[in-house]
Amino acid sequence: MRMKQIYPRIYAEETVYSIASRLVLNDVSSSISQSMLNVFDNKNIQLDSILPSFINRLSLVSGCSHGELLDKHSLFQYYTLFSTESVRAQARALLLKENSLDAFKALGLLANRISCHDVHQFCPLCAKEQEEQLGEAYWLRAHQLPLSNTCYRHHCRLVSIPKQRKRLVFPSVGYEPSFAISTLEHKLASFNYAFSQAHHFDPARLRQAYAVRLINQGLATTRFVRHSLWREQMRVYFDEYMSHDAVFKLLQNDAEYAFPASIFYNDEANHHPLKHLLICTFLFEHVDDFIDAYTQKEPLKVVHAEPITPQSEIDALRQSTALMLLKQGLPLRQIIQVADVSAATVRNIARKHSISLKKQERKVSDSIRRGITIQLIIGRHVADIANKFNLKKGDVEQVLSGQPIIKELRRRIRFYRHRQQARRALIATLYTLKTPTITLLRRSADKEYVWLFKRDKPWLNSFKKFYFKSG
Repeated sequence: MRMKQIYPRIYAEETVYSIASRLVLNDVSSSISQSMLNVFDNKNIQLDSILPSFINRLSLVSGCSHGELLDKHSLFQYYTLFSTESVRAQARALLLKENSLDAFKALGLLANRISCHDVHQFCPLCAKEQEEQLGEAYWLRAHQLPLSNTCYRHHCRLVSIPKQRKRLVFPSVGYEPSFAISTLEHKLASFNYAFSQAHHFDPARLRQAYAVRLINQGLATTRFVRHSLWREQMRVYFDEYMSHDAVFKLLQNDAEYAFPASIFYNDEANHHPLKHLLICTFLFEHVDDFIDAYTQKEPLKVVHAEPITPQSEIDALRQSTALMLLKQGLPLRQIIQVADVSAATVRNIARKHSISLKKQERKVSDSIRRGITIQLIIGRHVADIANKFNLKKGDVEQVLSGQPIIKELRRRIRFYRHRQQARRALIATLYTLKTPTITLLRRSADKEYVWLFKRDKPWLNSFKKFYFKSG
């Protein structure tokens, strides 16, 4: 049972959603809408903890300053951690003007097309401690961060509760904690918690730390990033998270984005903190390793020291090699790879010495291309299609590139498959429960329930109405 308070109480690391909800629930009125109207002078206000637009009114009714609410009780510091000083100041000014939409735009959160949390999360052990010590449980900032599935203190799995616009919820006491946590989940939670406690990272210095570590791991040189290799290694590393929408969008093979190398493209660009979280978790062994690399400027590993060859000599050697390979009758692509020259250079040399270029037979014929297209249309995985036709995945992806209609069709197929699996899992779980209730069903099939709540809510509501008529 929640405590009724005459004066607002604010706890350390409590979210602004939690503070505002307590104020609304403590206003004894006939409905939540009326309480919202009494507290905030607006019954349609949307309570949120990421970039809240109700800071001014909350500061007035709670007695807490604007700065403290934004910096210590919202996720403003987390979502502006990697932005420039001017962008952070702009976003803060917009929030104080109650314009959260433009604040999202200023920080690039809308352009990144990465969806925000649609659930509240809490640790069962934290909630139990809060209830015992303070008489009520509340939401903690560090539990609401993207990709955080683990409590940073108790190392147990967080419990998710779907957000509801017209119903204010708080953590429930009595959940049994689960300690089945992978090493990667614990590592992500550690980095996320460290980011939530940090004030600001200098973008230029941060990119330098990334670049040095990439070079030392053989994923970059002083001239370029080995993007394909880096991306593929990240896909393998985060394989257990590929079912997460945001991670899948960033690392899928047929994505239109250039992540992770895009982190270096534009010095003024604003990137979602989730991108930095994935990069840091992949590149650095632990949080202290990252902090040392960032603050102490990790040195480049010196493999060997050789006298520098003049660029003119290097170009002359490459051109002579290209000429020799042309005379041997090698195809254009092979000459480019062996001689390390551009296609234009090879063509100029061939034209100069009157040598006709050998045309390489296409690896993917028109008939195979048609077969691949059919397999893509019916929704088969790229890897399975590549194995079927004895090709590389890149060959299949090349057929898929430039086909927006097929891409959209495949996206829909994946959605319908996922939806069917989630529906079946929920129904199957229902019949395993001795005394089924909505709460027990949600606990037993948390992942599927949350997925359906976000993407198939009409079916979920009709399902609950049919099986739980008394509710």
